Amino acid sequence: TMASALETLPVRRHFKVGEPLFNEGDGGAELYVIQLGSVVVSKLIDGTATTLAELTVGDFVGELAVVSGGNHTTTAIAAAETSVLVIDGPTLESMVTQDSEIAVRFIRGLVERLAASHELRAVVGARDARTRVCMAIIRHAEASVDRRPEGIWIGRPMRDIGDEVAVSEEELGEISKTFIRQQLLRIKRDGVLVPDVSRLYDLVN
Repeated sequence: TMASALETLPVRRHFKVGEPLFNEGDGGAELYVIQLGSVVVSKLIDGTATTLAELTVGDFVGELAVVSGGNHTTTAIAAAETSVLVIDGPTLESMVTQDSEIAVRFIRGLVERLAASHELRAVVGARDARTRVCMAIIRHAEASVDRRPEGIWIGRPMRDIGDEVAVSEEELGEISKTFIRQQLLRIKRDGVLVPDVSRLYDLVN
C-alpha cells in the first residue's frame, strides 16, 4: 500500500510555524508528503501573496516542480508544527513504477492539482479586476447545481467572490454596478443570479 511504501522512506523533515518548505522561484527537486501539521500554499499576484490552497495530513506539495524539473511556482509555508516525508525525483519514479496504487493516486492528485492551479491561474493571472471577477463568476456558475428558469444561482455573496480574486471592495462595487446595468447579473445579499453565462464568456474572450 501507499502507506507502507511511504513508511520505508528514510528522509523526514520538520518545519516550525511560519517556516517555508520552499519559496516561489526556488529550484525544486523534492516532493513533500505531509505527515503532521498543515501547509499553506500561496502565489504572488500583483505583489500580494494570495492563498491558493491549505493542505493537511496525507496531502503532497512540490510535485509540479519535481515532475517538470523547473522551479517552484508557489510558496509553501508551515501553518502549524509540520513533519513531512521528503521524496526526490528518482525515488518518486521508482515508487510510481513499482506500485500501481501509488501511481494511480499520485496521477489523480496531480491531475486535480493541475486542474485547480490552471483554473486559479486563469482567474488570478488576468490582470484587470473586471476580467478576474468575470472568470470567478463563470467558474462558480459552471460548478453550481442550482439552475433556475431565470438563470444560474451562485450561493455566494459578491463580496466573497471579490475576495477570492483579490479585488478591493471599491473596485468590486464599480464592477457590480456595470454588470447590473448591462443585465449580466442580478445581485442579492446571499448570492448572485447569472441569467446567461455565455454573455460573461464574451466579456473575457
